[in-house]
Amino acid sequence: MSNLTLKNFAAAADLKAYQETLTGPSWLADLRKRARKRFAAADWPTTSEEEWRRTPLRAFDFDAYRVGGEDGCAPEGSPPAPGDGLSARLRVENGRVTSARVADTAAGAGVLCGSLEEVSGKDERVGRLARAAVEQSFDRADNRLEYWQYATLVDVAVVYVPRFVELDRPVLVDVHAGGDEVLRTPRVAVILDEGARATVIKRVSSPDEGEVLLVDGDDLVVGASAGLTVVTIQRMNEESLCFTNSRGSVSRDGQLRRTEVALGADFVKSRFVSELAGPGADAVLNGIYFGTSEQHLDLRTVQRHLAPRTTSRAFYKGAVRAESHSIYQGLIQVDGAAPGTDAYLTNNNLILSEDARADSIPSLNISTDDVRCSHGSTTGKLDQSQIFYLRTRGYTEEEARLMLIEGFFEGLIAQCPEQVRDEIRALVADRAGSDDE
Repeated sequence: MSNLTLKNFAAAADLKAYQETLTGPSWLADLRKRARKRFAAADWPTTSEEEWRRTPLRAFDFDAYRVGGEDGCAPEGSPPAPGDGLSARLRVENGRVTSARVADTAAGAGVLCGSLEEVSGKDERVGRLARAAVEQSFDRADNRLEYWQYATLVDVAVVYVPRFVELDRPVLVDVHAGGDEVLRTPRVAVILDEGARATVIKRVSSPDEGEVLLVDGDDLVVGASAGLTVVTIQRMNEESLCFTNSRGSVSRDGQLRRTEVALGADFVKSRFVSELAGPGADAVLNGIYFGTSEQHLDLRTVQRHLAPRTTSRAFYKGAVRAESHSIYQGLIQVDGAAPGTDAYLTNNNLILSEDARADSIPSLNISTDDVRCSHGSTTGKLDQSQIFYLRTRGYTEEEARLMLIEGFFEGLIAQCPEQVRDEIRALVADRAGSDDE
């Protein structure tokens, strides 16, 4: 582990001194330098920007957050074995890879997991692929929070699956962020070469206490005819803030299946952009979110079609109770060079309390005529007739409500890898039954 010193930033200029304490390859130092300049020139996002119109940041004093240090980490020890049910296991603590283990069968097939520097030492080509993915995402960054992440990036966790290798067990990536009033900026790159197949489960967590400002992101690269399934389960404590900017690039005839489960943190702003970059590319973006207490959850997906005959679907479902507020923004964007696009997005919301609020904002941006694109959304309450029916069958009103809430999400949960279905069901049930009215 690093012995980085915690640092407060009263001004953007202090980033330079902090960056000089960081180690790593020259390209990463250069990336941090470029990010620092963009950070200094930018302002924090405001509600005058459409994407941020319902998510004001004026209540937050970002200068109060420290950067660096290892407080909140679990004690060091030998890296855990992947386990019988895993192909590999990767642990990221406070932005730095602390352990990586690959099962013998997967390692023999050429699967690599670890920090970008470690992976580059084993295979320079894989290192270049991961580096290119991170740099491309940086080039697309468009707000000060993103620049802040790249300016303070200390490590990149990498998962690589070689050509035509199919993993029959998932890869687990544990991302843990600890401390109090501290910034954490982890980044994960998943690279699937041509014809590869893999499932990645990413869990994002924090200690029960401590205010963490998490600014993270994933770079998902799906090669030609490859297939990647990713499930991200975010369970930060409800003192923390979570800002996520991730991107997936899908090549010719590739398939990306991603499920976002957003249940933790007091304040969430996430964006996932799928780029369908090759003919025949396909993406399915699923989302499950459940707001309680005074949580603010703002989730955005972009289905960006850049090549002919590509397909995408987005299905996001959310529930809100107490005084929580959710926003889902879904955009289908079709480039002029993408005829034959077939895209759809839908958002369904369940309002469980009078003071809860759910906003749904689906939209289209289409630059060619030969497409089939549509969107839809619904917002409503539990059906009282269904509650009455269940009560006539002997269930209490609370049991009936819980069954209907669980059923609302079940269609998306059933599409997740079997290794996480029961976990997600239990998390949803816990929030549905929480006493926060």
